[in-house]
Formats: sequence, C-alpha cells, structure tokens
Amino acid sequence: MALRQVSMDELPEGSEEEAQEILRQVPLRMPSYELKRVNVSQLLVDYAQPYGNGYARPLSEGRLRVLRRDWDSMACSPLIISKRADGSLFVVDGNHRRVIAFEKGIASLPAMIFSGLEQAREADLYTKLGTVLGQTPWTRFQSKLVAGDQGANNIVRIVEANGFVLDASGYQDARIQAVARIEWIYARGGPEGLDWTLSFLAIAFDGQRESLGEMQLEGVFSFYLRYADRVERNDVAGMLGAAGLNAWHDRAASIWGRVDVGKRSNTFGMAIADMVNDSWRKKGKRVKDLLPAWTPNLAQVNPGRGVSFSSRMNWASRPDHNPAPQQLED
Repeated sequence: MALRQVSMDELPEGSEEEAQEILRQVPLRMPSYELKRVNVSQLLVDYAQPYGNGYARPLSEGRLRVLRRDWDSMACSPLIISKRADGSLFVVDGNHRRVIAFEKGIASLPAMIFSGLEQAREADLYTKLGTVLGQTPWTRFQSKLVAGDQGANNIVRIVEANGFVLDASGYQDARIQAVARIEWIYARGGPEGLDWTLSFLAIAFDGQRESLGEMQLEGVFSFYLRYADRVERNDVAGMLGAAGLNAWHDRAASIWGRVDVGKRSNTFGMAIADMVNDSWRKKGKRVKDLLPAWTPNLAQVNPGRGVSFSSRMNWASRPDHNPAPQQLED
C-alpha cells in the first residue's frame, strides 16, 4: 500500500513536522568546516599582484599599528582558513591578526577551517568578508577577477580593447589607476558607456596619463550621458585632442571658478561641451542647433540607456600601496 504524500497545509504551522517537511522539500547544504586552533607559522596567504597571483591585499601598516596597540587575545575572532587539497592552510580573512600574533610570540589562533574550496571561491569569500579597514578598490577588484566575476572580466576586456591597462602600481601612459571610477562607469553605463568613454580618450590623447584620472574619466562619461546622441564621438575626440590636454584642463578650471556645476568632474564634461559649441558657432550653426545647457545633476538626465545612479555610494577611497612580506617563517 503506497504512503500518502503529506501536504504542507496539513501540518501545524511552526511545528517540528513542518520544519522537517520543508527541509525534505528544500534541503539545505551547509558548508563543511571545523573550528580549531591553528599554528600561525604554518598559515599561507594568496597575495594579489605584485606579490603573487592571488586575491589578498598587501598588509596595511596602519592596521598593524592599531592591532599592536589594542591587541586582546580574548577579543580576537577566529580566522577564516581554507584547507586546500594538498593540506596547505590559506588565510581568507585574518591576515593582520596572523602577523601580530606571530610578532607577539602567540603560537596558535582559533580558526574556522573550510575544506574543498576552490581559489575562486576563496576570492569570493575574501571580497564578501572584506569590510574591515584597509581594503582598497584595487584589491577588491583583483579579488573579483580571481573569483571569476563576469563584470570585472568584462571591464578588463573593454579596457584592453581600447589600448589601456588597469594597474594601480604606477602613474604611466596608458595605465589606468582609477579602478573604482572605471567600475563606477561600468555599473552605470554598462559596456557601451565604458567603451565610449575609453575610446573617446584613446582617440583624443592616445593614452597620455594626465587624461586618465578620476575626474577626466567621469567627465567624459558625463558628456556621453548628456550628448552622445547629438555628436560624432570621433569628431569631438579629434577636436579635443587637437586643442590639447592643457586647453581642456584650463577650460575646466575656468568653469570651476565661475559656474556651480556640482562635482568637480562635471567641469571636464562641460568643458568638452563648451568647446564643441565654440567650434560649431564658428561654422555658422544656429543657437538652437548647439548642445543644450549642461544639467549638473545626473539624476535629471534621461539618456535612455537604462543608467542607474546611487547617492549612497562613495568612491573617494584611494589605493593603499603599502608593501607586505610574503610569508612568515618559523
């Protein structure tokens, strides 16, 4: 005789029977970990470039100083450790605690040890756990790449297709350090907005480092949102390049001194618009055919590209280039 299938409606709400039936229908897969003490001298760190090819940021001397001053073993939360297939133990969260414990002669620390994690999953956890002091936009972006984040990989592809390199290690031609601003543009303008912005700068200035700062990138993107449908990108980029970087920067500085356009980066976008209108006036265009007045608030702009904005996000953090030792030795 076949057993009758029990309906959820037949079980008392909030009962153990209902909970068991929910688990049967939607089984939970809990991560496998063990909580134990680990020898700090045996722990490894999968550092990101330039110290390795992983995801972990360099140590912050400021964070280390705070931990040295305020260290309390009872207030030390467990490290998050990944035990890899070969038995090696990699720190996913708690590298600064590891270093200070080693300095103070503390042989072991409590840890949650996860088994069977791939490096990409470690990087993903590192990013999600990275709400502590010292993580930078660059190290978070590196972690996303290691974790296989599609958006981060799309950004790298677009940047490289336009002849640039994302690299926070030096201020050089064709090298973009402002990774947070690049992510900001991609999040709001998608692949099209980022590609338009970088292509414009590549045509105008051929990778000159002074054209690739945060304000210049955001200024060009803001111009794209307001006027891309009214201009030919290559023509405007060629005009700006012919005028030169100094002329662009001087025009932006002049706008900043006499007009309230909101954020400083708006002056770089408005400078492009002014230069386009100057050129068009010389060619005899009528006033009604010129680019319309600059709208300071992007939230008032409706470019028709599904661009979203958030007033809660702060992208003003700066990269931290503090060096770090690779691994501690016994």
